Amino acid sequence: MSGRIPRQFIDDLLNRVDIVELIDARVPLKKKGREYWACCPFHNEKSPSFSVSQNKQFYHCFGCQQHGNAISFLMDYDHMEFVEAIETLAQQVGLEVPYEQGQAPTKQNAYTDNLFTTLQNCTAYYQAELKNHSEAIDYLKQRGISGHTAKNYAIGFAPKGWHHVSGDEKLLLESGMLIKNEQGKTYDRFRHRLIFPIRDRRGRTIAFGGRVIDPEDNPKYLNSPESAVFHKGEEIYGLYELKQVNTQIDQIFITEGYMDVVALAEHGVTTAVATLGTAISALQIEKLFRTVKTLVFCFDGDLAGRKAAWRALENSLASLKEGRLARFLFLPDGHDPDTYIQQFGKAEFFRLAQKASTLTEFLFDELLSQGEIHSPEGRSQFLDKLRPYYTKIPLQSLKDQILRDVEKRLSLELDDRLLQIISGEPARIINKNVIPEQHWTPTRLAINLLLQQPSLATQAGNLDELLETDIPGVDLLLQLFDQIHESPDISPQNLLARFAGHEHEEHLYKIAAMTPAMLDENTEIEPMFQDAIRRLRQKYVEQRFQKLNQKLLSGGQLDEFEKQEYRQLQHKK
Repeated sequence: MSGRIPRQFIDDLLNRVDIVELIDARVPLKKKGREYWACCPFHNEKSPSFSVSQNKQFYHCFGCQQHGNAISFLMDYDHMEFVEAIETLAQQVGLEVPYEQGQAPTKQNAYTDNLFTTLQNCTAYYQAELKNHSEAIDYLKQRGISGHTAKNYAIGFAPKGWHHVSGDEKLLLESGMLIKNEQGKTYDRFRHRLIFPIRDRRGRTIAFGGRVIDPEDNPKYLNSPESAVFHKGEEIYGLYELKQVNTQIDQIFITEGYMDVVALAEHGVTTAVATLGTAISALQIEKLFRTVKTLVFCFDGDLAGRKAAWRALENSLASLKEGRLARFLFLPDGHDPDTYIQQFGKAEFFRLAQKASTLTEFLFDELLSQGEIHSPEGRSQFLDKLRPYYTKIPLQSLKDQILRDVEKRLSLELDDRLLQIISGEPARIINKNVIPEQHWTPTRLAINLLLQQPSLATQAGNLDELLETDIPGVDLLLQLFDQIHESPDISPQNLLARFAGHEHEEHLYKIAAMTPAMLDENTEIEPMFQDAIRRLRQKYVEQRFQKLNQKLLSGGQLDEFEKQEYRQLQHKK
């Protein structure tokens, strides 16, 4: 089992890395004022809106709202996994990553090292057997698969018979290469099948998929069981091979079978992957979205294909962040990606892919097919069905698009009541351009200055009284104070990192990326911060005094504590 990386180490690592140097090596930056700028590497633009702060050690794009620290930049730009990004940065600054359980995922213990060796030996054995069995070679030729493609995917063959794979029996059983029956006898799991190695991001074989070549044999596909190195819900067939031959990836096609991936690659479509015999998981979808911004799910057009697509849609919703797209390609009846590209070729496949449904189109088509929408009752039922999918989407611009589609398709105008049916929340204005707010309220200014210099929190004193106010943004400001009080020496980038996944994460980065007009390189920010806090306290005094005064004016009586407070507030005013 791999260990977790201590939070303190991650904080220390981010404090040692210069994000300007890191990003400039990949995206040339130009200094303008206090910050560095470039055209955003995450969306197409002509004028630079991608800002990198050396002081706060984070990046933010005012166009697409992409933001983060050095770790997230490597994950998004270099398509690294979280641990891989940390290991890369640690190597650059000469640190060794400590793991809380004492072992690193990239330095497996001796047992898992032996598992990898066992699986690699099996891969080599099956590849050698493929060359020795003409029936397997003939089958691949019949399916239009060349030797070159077979080699790229390390395809092999498991011959007939029960006892072919060799090695340490315990390791072969653990890796799933052997099965032990009730009598205690062992035999090969894979027999008389084409073998497709499943490889991790480092190219190590972690499992196998086997496909029959005799239509009379069953089951059609057989997969390795889970093991210490293989977790079915996390791995994706063909992702390693895809990254070996593609430097720039626009979209990934997600198919249901190994032969689909191999057949598409044979015809020049080298950006296809497959799930491992089960519906694609949310974890797998997130993993793919970190590699590319557009996923195209390819399914048969029959009922089973549409059900599989619907499960993919459900598992995609939570991953639909800025710039990410999920599309759904339904092939003509009787075709899967393998047979379609074999018959019609690459150009026709891409032409069909351009017509793939967007997620919202597929969502609406499916829900609209489940009932009528011509009566008030039917429309209300449709909105009820839409709600659980709508609320899972984190990207507000996509949710706004869905609301506009609702108005268009149902020929109605969404009032407060209908918006609440969809979201369970009060109405909000849709299609509103998100423009950085330039009006610096005391709350916004205090947040901005704290994100520049967290140590300012020590000058604020007790702010618990602000909990009683309805000043916009105060709850977020107090959450920042809580984080700083827990870690008094926290840096700006680590403070922002504490809010990863927070409902106000994007808003925090927007505020942090902006520079108040009254602030220049020579301005001392401590007096500005103290003045912002003073004005917030004054706002509390005004609101509390008004509340007590209103109680008196309405004929109410103040208790002794309230009378004393009332006099104190009068003095403060």
